Amino acid sequence: MDLIPVLLLICLPQYCQAAGKHLLRFLTFCQRNGTGGDQYDIEYDGDQLLYVDPATYEAVQRLPEFADQWVPDPGLGPDSYVSLGPCRYNIPRAAKGEYYPEEVIASPTSMIYPKQEMELEILNTLICFVNDFHPPTVNIVWTRNGRPVDPSLVSQTQYYSNSDFSFRISSYLDFTPQESDIFSCSVDHISLKVPLTKFWVVELHTDQQVVETAVCVGGVILGLIGVVTGLWFIMKANKSCRT
Repeated sequence: MDLIPVLLLICLPQYCQAAGKHLLRFLTFCQRNGTGGDQYDIEYDGDQLLYVDPATYEAVQRLPEFADQWVPDPGLGPDSYVSLGPCRYNIPRAAKGEYYPEEVIASPTSMIYPKQEMELEILNTLICFVNDFHPPTVNIVWTRNGRPVDPSLVSQTQYYSNSDFSFRISSYLDFTPQESDIFSCSVDHISLKVPLTKFWVVELHTDQQVVETAVCVGGVILGLIGVVTGLWFIMKANKSCRT
């Protein structure tokens, strides 16, 4: 296959050498035949602080709500340009030096969950978390009741690197839940013969269901009390017979 990803990792010595320290990582990722897939990220303890847009070479903060508390170094754009250029240049030379090794293929896992506690007719977000895959190229498709969703409602993160150099990514779907809606998230990857699909159904616990559950639990508790009380009387009667 004509696709060789390269991931360069630099960690600061004062953070990497001793157990219990924090880890600050600068990651450069590029692919020989990838288009728009190059990345330059800064991560802290596994969380992405920011990435540099490879098209504009501008730093984009992962958590914009904290943007007013700190400002990225203006030199990150030039730094990423310097890092990504040699990364692309060295891919074919590195592959040749290693005698064109086979690409590592790892299948993804996925799960779907809502961002907030769900209420009917209240705007919410579904998250499809895809993890443990390599190489970092996946296609994520959402459906609602069997039909494709509006693309404008979908967004997704950059590819994140795991400690074992597999990757993870999250896709977000904004939606207003309706009773009995069925959502699906399908993930297509080179390692899969068919897309990996997970479903999520809108289910609400009504007041009647809560009451029924409470009555059921109460009945079980009363039953256990009855059994314990009966055993106590039996044991007491046997003791009386012996005396």
